[in-house]
Amino acid sequence: MADSAAQRVCTVDAVVRCTFAPCDEHITIECALRSFPDSSPGQFLQLRCGDPVGDHPAQGTSWPVRQPFLRRPFSIADRWTDDDGSQHLVVISRAIGVGTGWLDRLRPGQVLNLSGPFGRPFRVPERGTSLVLVGGGVGIPPLLYLARRLQELGHEDVTVIFGATTRNLFPVPLTEEPRADGTPMCCVRLPGNAPYAAAVTTDDGSFGLRGVVTDALAIWERSRQSQRSSTTVFACGPEGMLRAVAGRTREHGFACQLCIERTMGCGFGTCLSCVTRVRDPSRDPGWRWALTCSDGPVFERDALFDY
Repeated sequence: MADSAAQRVCTVDAVVRCTFAPCDEHITIECALRSFPDSSPGQFLQLRCGDPVGDHPAQGTSWPVRQPFLRRPFSIADRWTDDDGSQHLVVISRAIGVGTGWLDRLRPGQVLNLSGPFGRPFRVPERGTSLVLVGGGVGIPPLLYLARRLQELGHEDVTVIFGATTRNLFPVPLTEEPRADGTPMCCVRLPGNAPYAAAVTTDDGSFGLRGVVTDALAIWERSRQSQRSSTTVFACGPEGMLRAVAGRTREHGFACQLCIERTMGCGFGTCLSCVTRVRDPSRDPGWRWALTCSDGPVFERDALFDY
């Protein structure tokens, strides 16, 4: 495939290979397809969450019944290639509306139409840097894909911190119970069997550390005070969590990249529904609007005006 922007994105039908529920309200969907453009952790897909228009018309009309007309953005939670060359893409969804409810009912053998990959990914530093992956709730998926990529690149000094409201909303399988004191251990099943230690937090203390991800990050910081290696934190999650991570990493002089969430109607910069403020000293207010879908969704922490 030629290296042009137009050809690095495609729309294609993928076959659902399997689905499973890692917790009460999430579903993991694995799709297979013969080919797909190169992608990197932090990029996302736009999924058509419904049958083609006209497949299920309402009585006396050609309009479909309660189906979304806009695609839904989902981070790539994992990707790998089979021995036969088949591409596998994984997304994790939580059913909260009509579109995600349709995804929740998908079964193996059905077809999922998807577009992508979109957006700017995480930028991985050279080996020798301490890396921390911080994810909260629906912000965990892109960090799963990142864990696989870091292992492939040979990064060893990697720690994972994942948080959820409660045990029943933790969207990743466990290999054993995480420690209640927040000390990282190999307890989370990561893509590609990446061997990285993880700390898990829950707001209610139903498992892991009772608290939030910045509490676990503080524990990690204290354990590393004697080491002088540079640190980069990759984070994705709710707005409040990202602000807290941004403040904490700035205070300690860590580099930080934030994968932010916005409503994305199109995914490629046309609808202008996903604007966010970025710093721009050349403008009188010191900022300008940027598009999360094309300028992001991954931004350097200090590029973002509101963090």
